[in-house]
Amino acid sequence: MLKIGPAGFNEKERAAYAGRHGLAVAVAGVPFCAPAPGSSLEGVRMCAKLGLPAMEVEFVHGVHMKDGLAKEVGAEAGRLNVSLSVHAPYFINLCSDDELKMKNTHRHILQSAQAAHFLHATPAVFHPGFYQGRTKAECEKRAKKELQVLLERMASLGLGDVVLGAELTGKKSAYGDLDEIIELARHFGLGKLQPVIDFGHYHARIGRIRTKEDYEKILDRMENALGSEYRRRFHCHYSEIQFTDAGEGKHLPIGSDGPPYQPLLEALHERKYEGTIVCESPKLEEDALVMWKAYGRMAKK
Repeated sequence: MLKIGPAGFNEKERAAYAGRHGLAVAVAGVPFCAPAPGSSLEGVRMCAKLGLPAMEVEFVHGVHMKDGLAKEVGAEAGRLNVSLSVHAPYFINLCSDDELKMKNTHRHILQSAQAAHFLHATPAVFHPGFYQGRTKAECEKRAKKELQVLLERMASLGLGDVVLGAELTGKKSAYGDLDEIIELARHFGLGKLQPVIDFGHYHARIGRIRTKEDYEKILDRMENALGSEYRRRFHCHYSEIQFTDAGEGKHLPIGSDGPPYQPLLEALHERKYEGTIVCESPKLEEDALVMWKAYGRMAKK
């Protein structure tokens, strides 16, 4: 049975550890145990009751949150010391030649950034796009062009406090492998665009992750490309995953078939990373708490 209470830390320890090291585990969406109707506001309150320090607000099917509600949720999250990030709609393709699809892509990203601004949330994570017969170089050129326009528009709208997050995509048909999201972050700078490694997607698309050394090789690549600042601006997704030759299939609960979470936590703890691990397990808060408790035990050693 899931118990409501601090996850590995008491309240003072949680606040002190977060302030000292700044690494948190987030639940991907409103916890299942939040009261009906399962709003983001109730989700934030339930995260605080559970002892979870962060939550990803899911806009994957569209941004329908009004500005007033976003402000209310952001204020409550601040009061309860729950940090927020957002996930933009899936319907984004920065590589598209279709004028309407690109117009909608801009709308989805800008709406997500505006909601994130009022929520005091960052980053606003998005899936970059699809190759659809284009070369990697063609997709990179188009994505950089569109992102430049979007970042300038965000600045003009007063949304410059929101960092965009380019997620490592799980399908081999999708633009956004590890090198591609590193290049986007290098080009725009970590203060405007972060690379968001999804370790489940990496496991499915690029190479199997089994050990701490496997995680360290990935982190070394990030740090070598982006410098030590990357350790202070870390945001990732994690879940175990089912996959095929084409890449990701579906997210799985902890204890399925990898990648394992314990060596990831060990690598991040040893390197004193600061940021958020979003647990995307289908068990939501149950597995997020498993990870947060494990991290709490490491912190106390």
